[in-house]
Amino acid sequence: MTSAPSRSDGARTNRQPGPWWVGLSLCALMTACTTTSTSVDQSESPPVAAASTDWLPQGTVPTVIRLASYPATPTQIRTTSASIYLGNLDARIAHLEKTYANQPRADVANALALSLGHRFQIVGRLSDALRARAVVSEQLQANPAHPQLLLAHARQLSQFHDFDQALAALDRIDQPSPALAEPITGLRAEVAQALGRYEQLGERFWKPEKPGSADVYELAARANAAVLQGNLDLASRLYFDAQSRYRDVGPFPLAWLHTQQGIALLRFGHIAEAATFFSAARERLPQYYLATEHLAECLTEMGEFDQARELYMEVIAQTGNPEFMAAIAGLEEQAGNADKAAQWRSRADSGYQSLLADQAGAYTQHAAEFYLEIGNSQRAEQLATDNLRRRQDVDSRLLLAQVALAQGQQGRACEQIELAVASGLNPPELVELIDAAKCPTADATVGGS
Repeated sequence: MTSAPSRSDGARTNRQPGPWWVGLSLCALMTACTTTSTSVDQSESPPVAAASTDWLPQGTVPTVIRLASYPATPTQIRTTSASIYLGNLDARIAHLEKTYANQPRADVANALALSLGHRFQIVGRLSDALRARAVVSEQLQANPAHPQLLLAHARQLSQFHDFDQALAALDRIDQPSPALAEPITGLRAEVAQALGRYEQLGERFWKPEKPGSADVYELAARANAAVLQGNLDLASRLYFDAQSRYRDVGPFPLAWLHTQQGIALLRFGHIAEAATFFSAARERLPQYYLATEHLAECLTEMGEFDQARELYMEVIAQTGNPEFMAAIAGLEEQAGNADKAAQWRSRADSGYQSLLADQAGAYTQHAAEFYLEIGNSQRAEQLATDNLRRRQDVDSRLLLAQVALAQGQQGRACEQIELAVASGLNPPELVELIDAAKCPTADATVGGS
């Protein structure tokens, strides 16, 4: 999951898909997501491996996006209604809270934390994540070696970008059971990617085109890796394959997959196509805040200000996230409402100050993007520099490069851009920054086009 939802407006570069394993694993570990569903006819599915050698030029919409079954409609893949799904989740959390109050056991705490984390993933209320963290921390004091609690604790630390402590918590799990081995491996890979330790990632990340497991979650992970390598065609085929292999009735994984496909399209500039996927995600799960805010972003780019404003107001009321306050400020600016834009920017500023005081690690990067966007490059530099100290991933380097460019420091920008190029990754934002910075030695063709 993303503790601070990623987005990109204007100068922002962080349009990364959320960590693949955390979001889907929360659903996979819950019994509500384990029954069988009707799937679409897979005869339309192009062979995924065919994308491994023929890269489409950036700016080309992948062929798979044009398929009639992509994104699948609720008729093509039937899932539980959103109201029933979330109602059951709310009832489960209420029951577990009552049980935990009377019987504060480790197993109850773990189940409660998972359920709260899953609701946070969908609805986006920070209070759910904080409550989950408090319950797990409390139980770990009494059960410091409990493997499930340590894994939950590590997951929460990662969500709040305390990556070193997350790895330390995983190291404390002694002889994990086979059921925990895969989640632990997945979380370690997620942390390595977040820290920019790409050399620790295996073939699934570096060669996503190679055939592997037909597991929905692995296909999604390979698709996310393909996006980072600049291969939207392959990523889209993998996302589609993941959709085609979905067999459960829970609506969240499909809404998540469609949102990831939408984010990938948006990063490559395909706004109308991205909006189709965000709309599909909302049709299946209207309360899914990432789909809502990204659809609002697309509508803003398309000049549909009234519809976008309505969606932003909805997601702000639901989450209280200052990132979306900043986004609606941008909308109002474009719509010619300078006073409203200033009011929303002031609210976003206050919101970020509060989050940085309480949860600095999770929100430093997003706050840096906000201050860069409103022209406070000094504050943006402080935050972007602090963020890079925490994690040396490509996103963080590109953010600092953007700040340097805003300050007229081409040399410093090119230093970060060249380090990003050296990673071997080639996200679309890197190509854009190379063009903007005109770095003498940076090569925009790393990893393909």
